[in-house]
Amino acid sequence: MESKKESKRGNKKGQVTIFIILAIAIVFVLVLILIKKPNFGVITTPTTPIDTLKQCASDGLETSMKLIMSQGGSISPDNYFLYNGTKVEYLCYASEVYQACVMQKPLIKESIENELEKDLTPKIIDCLNTQKSSLERNGYSVTYKTPNVTVELVPGNILVDIDSNLVIRKDKTETYKSIKIDKTSKLYELSMITTSIMNYEARYGRAEIMNYMMYYPTLRVEKKKQSDGTTIYILTDKNTGDNFVFATRSYVLPVGVTGN
Repeated sequence: MESKKESKRGNKKGQVTIFIILAIAIVFVLVLILIKKPNFGVITTPTTPIDTLKQCASDGLETSMKLIMSQGGSISPDNYFLYNGTKVEYLCYASEVYQACVMQKPLIKESIENELEKDLTPKIIDCLNTQKSSLERNGYSVTYKTPNVTVELVPGNILVDIDSNLVIRKDKTETYKSIKIDKTSKLYELSMITTSIMNYEARYGRAEIMNYMMYYPTLRVEKKKQSDGTTIYILTDKNTGDNFVFATRSYVLPVGVTGN
């Protein structure tokens, strides 16, 4: 009887040992899977030629935006005040003393869109040429027409449409009549506030900046008076850090005369 009991005990011990070995093997396999695939469960999409082109265009848009927003909405300001080494465009200007300023660009949103289109177009042409050369080295055939670039400011975004009729051929043919990119930006909102400030400057010679900051809690407005009567406005969205800088000159007093 004892020998049978001992045999049963031996069988049970053997079964337990097998289960332990299996458990260790399963854990070992799982560890190998995790080590070999650190991004387990994450789906990655390879970069395509069109993705590369969009990124290039987006980088160009970012550069154009920074330049234009720091210079009163212009690429090459004509009538400007030199502020900290930057040419800041006058958006409302009076050349004579005791005169209200005249709005130089009453349709500032549309003006900014045009300036962005003008500055962005040659950058996009460079992007297309670079991508064409790269693809042709890898056996592709690439054709496109001179791009027609359209920029639109909308709430919270800048939308860009690149009409270039791009065709990429290799094993198959891919045709892109237009390429669209967008970039998160508060430039639309800042341009609308700029228009309002210009209206006040043209009518009353000054704008009450506290009113704007009370009405728009995420907005910071800085008003920098200069010795010649120029006012530099700096509008900043506190959430995004986007800012727009422009100059005005209105109801300037003669030299030696001080206001109340």
